Amino acid sequence: MKRLIFLLFLTVLSSCDSEPAKKRVRKIPKKLKSTVVDSTKIKDSIKIAKLIEFQQSLLSNENVTEKLTEFGIKNRETKVKIKTKYGSIRIKLYEDTPLHRANFIMLIKKGYFDSTLFYRVIDNFMIQGGNSDSDDIGERMKNIGFYTIPEEMKKHHIHKRGAIAMAVRDQSDRPIEKRHRNSSAYNFYIIQKGPLTDSYMDKIEKKYNINIPKTNRAVYRKEGGNPHLDNEYTVFGEVYSGFKTVDKIASVLVDAYDRPKSDIFISVEIIE
Repeated sequence: MKRLIFLLFLTVLSSCDSEPAKKRVRKIPKKLKSTVVDSTKIKDSIKIAKLIEFQQSLLSNENVTEKLTEFGIKNRETKVKIKTKYGSIRIKLYEDTPLHRANFIMLIKKGYFDSTLFYRVIDNFMIQGGNSDSDDIGERMKNIGFYTIPEEMKKHHIHKRGAIAMAVRDQSDRPIEKRHRNSSAYNFYIIQKGPLTDSYMDKIEKKYNINIPKTNRAVYRKEGGNPHLDNEYTVFGEVYSGFKTVDKIASVLVDAYDRPKSDIFISVEIIE
């Protein structure tokens, strides 16, 4: 019995003198390591996929017809309201200029026009808007795309008083054979000029070497407008309410570049 107790004592003493147990290092299994790497690749793939998706969503000259046609089929609205500090302008968009109608509705729904300006105003001629020199507007364009709209000029849509049309980029720097009448995507104008006399229209014909049809003369004689712009720019709608607002804007003080001295901000909403 004494011998057994002695052996137990030696065993305890021996365990006290031994070195402390080494701390175990937890190793990541090979399978887990590969999972971590794959997770990083997945994140990068998602970023690339989102970038590709964003780029594909942008409008360009290559896809503009397809995208606006598709948008126009799903978004059939034709009446809009432009609001300014001088009052509102109500406009009806033509259905037989589908790309221009779709483009205008799309820009409204994306909130593009909000806080843009009527930035060029010429009394007894027209008021032009849809842009500004704000960096924010440039960012909005980047998120929509840089493109032009294929022209949709119709002989029966003339530049009468109240007509709304899209501007065209100055192409005097391009060879004649490469010039086009595609519309600006963002800049529009509204005709403000009042009734014309036949003698005035005779002078316009000679000055611009054009012919104003009798049916058009009757409209210009009664309502007013700018016949020399016909067949040069796409008219895609007309004002049906708010002519007084158009006249007020056209009469404001402007600088040497026809920009109003006091900013005229606009917002645009869909009526129906």
